[in-house]
Amino acid sequence: MSNVYLLHFDRQHYLGYTKRLRDRIEAHRQGQGSRLCAVATERGIGFEVARTWTKGTRQLERQLKRRKAAHRLCPICKAAKLK
Repeated sequence: MSNVYLLHFDRQHYLGYTKRLRDRIEAHRQGQGSRLCAVATERGIGFEVARTWTKGTRQLERQLKRRKAAHRLCPICKAAKLK
């Protein structure tokens, strides 16, 4: 099954697409797979998987990225805003 996923860092977000979510998240935790995750790992910055869209497609990933508003899709940011 394919997934679109949203990673929440302290100050930014990363949207991605994968067919193997667990493997992809583990690769990100090791600093592989995207430049953002590599730099974050080098600097000791962690992330949380904030949201996933199961049955996600590459088309959905592109649509979400084009919005340039990942923070609005992030439940972690929404919860922090309510406090």
